[in-house]
Amino acid sequence: MLIQPVIMEILGIVVMEIEKMVVKQALVKALIVASSAIFAVSAQANLIVNGGFEEATVDGTWSFGNENGWEGDNVEVWDDFGAIGAFEGTKHAELNAHPYDGTTFSIFQTFSTVVGETYNLFFAYGARSSEKEVFQVDVTGSTAMTMSDHVVNVWSEYSGTFVATETDTTLRFTSVIPDTGTVGNFLDDVRVTVPEPGSLALFGIGLIGLVVARRKAK
Repeated sequence: MLIQPVIMEILGIVVMEIEKMVVKQALVKALIVASSAIFAVSAQANLIVNGGFEEATVDGTWSFGNENGWEGDNVEVWDDFGAIGAFEGTKHAELNAHPYDGTTFSIFQTFSTVVGETYNLFFAYGARSSEKEVFQVDVTGSTAMTMSDHVVNVWSEYSGTFVATETDTTLRFTSVIPDTGTVGNFLDDVRVTVPEPGSLALFGIGLIGLVVARRKAK
């Protein structure tokens, strides 16, 4: 009978199509996993703790003190300055802070880095009362930067990179003008992000899985 071979051929085709569907579903899952991993790394990439000063407890419109994650001098935190809101979130910092002690104001964080790796640095800054306001930014192993292009009640953004020279890197902000006065130099959304190759590696693993799955399907 010719019917049986025909049926067997049809069943074979059905089985092959089912296998292809299974492989396609596996490919989709692999893509979802790879993408989720990339977004997860990106969302958790900031090495700075409390970079937006959102963890501060503000009594009224502003407060001052030592903020979580930051070492050094006091920092003022505003949640309602009026003329300018936060760059990110609902709060921002003022580098020149109470109480007056006759010295410059400096806050910093130290975090783990990989020697030779490139890191991204971002922060927002602005002037409170004068466009002459200036502060200095220091990163371990890098040339100090002087931020002197402040605009009153307007946020400016700095975005750059640095190469880690030690396993522990310190990021420091220090007041320059005014050096000891308690008014000036707004700061917000401080970020140091992990190198992009970390995310790309995860995506690469996902791509390898796709290639292997495709080869098995052929």
